[in-house]
Amino acid sequence: MLNVEILGGVGEYGRNCFFIEKNGHAILLDCGVMNNRQKTLPNLTQAHVAKLDAVFISHSHTDHVGALPLLERWGYIGPIIMSKMTAQQLKQSCHHTRTFQPESIGEWTVVSNCLAFQWGYSGHLIGSVWYKIRFFEEVIFYSGDYVVDSYLLKATLPIEDGTVYDVAIIDSGHIEKHIKNIEVLQRMTEYIHANPNCPIIFPSSFSGKTADIATYLFQHTTRAIRVDHDLLSLFENYYEAPGNLLSNRTMLQQFKLECLTKITESENTIYFVPERNEAKLVELLHKKPTSIVIFTGYWNKGKYKSPFSKNQYKEFFYKTHPDYHDIIALSSKIQAHKTIYFHSSLTNRDTTFLQLLKNEEEIL
Repeated sequence: MLNVEILGGVGEYGRNCFFIEKNGHAILLDCGVMNNRQKTLPNLTQAHVAKLDAVFISHSHTDHVGALPLLERWGYIGPIIMSKMTAQQLKQSCHHTRTFQPESIGEWTVVSNCLAFQWGYSGHLIGSVWYKIRFFEEVIFYSGDYVVDSYLLKATLPIEDGTVYDVAIIDSGHIEKHIKNIEVLQRMTEYIHANPNCPIIFPSSFSGKTADIATYLFQHTTRAIRVDHDLLSLFENYYEAPGNLLSNRTMLQQFKLECLTKITESENTIYFVPERNEAKLVELLHKKPTSIVIFTGYWNKGKYKSPFSKNQYKEFFYKTHPDYHDIIALSSKIQAHKTIYFHSSLTNRDTTFLQLLKNEEEIL
């Protein structure tokens, strides 16, 4: 039987890290820190690290990779498995990285006599993946961060082959919400059309959401779009991983030509600026005082020192994790003996699928 230790990420939002042990061998699923000022570490110890055969990384966000330096510090020399794109996005150098190629999607990759894995796209970020892991005779599903309905990115699941999963670890990041991303994009577009003379500013992160919104507005408005220099590498990644994308390649080439190659600006430009760089946002608001700031997630006006007037901002929540109905669908599809829901303060280690079904009205 598997011994699963939750080292972070359950009952909280961040520091995702799961230790799974059997027969004296162990694997680690992600190795993140909390997205707070202290960068709180997972409850990982040297004793955990000493048992590891392999580490699986779902994507490059800090709450999934921020504690990787601990592994090297404590002498880990085994493989750290991730997609080629995720390895490219890492901010810190990571020894012992083992990447897999796009051509291996859905195929078993053998790590050792007791360990093999499949992977597929999870739709959260370019390069983000889920894992199906065979560990001795048991099978584990790890969703990573998952978005069912990205505008640009594929989201797949393992082929139904009769596998009985012993443990599933499933993203429950937006369990309190019911959102259809395409409808959010449509409402956002209508709002922008209704304010033709106002520049629009999107405080944005290095995420699939940012690329989804920018490219959708490129297709559905006639406005100039300007992407801050700090976000350009995100968009460049989309041209390097066509297999990760839905069928929007022609539009992406036009987007690159119009929005990334040229520096185009007009009186009502749509700007994408780093959400954590308040100085850039304030500078832009000073230059464009009639601008409207649009917040699209948990990062909102309350995160900034500068106050926003009532007419200076608007909120449209865009999904970057599964919502309640997505989680129910994912859980039903995987049907594991034991499911652990992570990435939300509204779920904990005791949350079960049946509880989620019974408590729909309380959750939403």
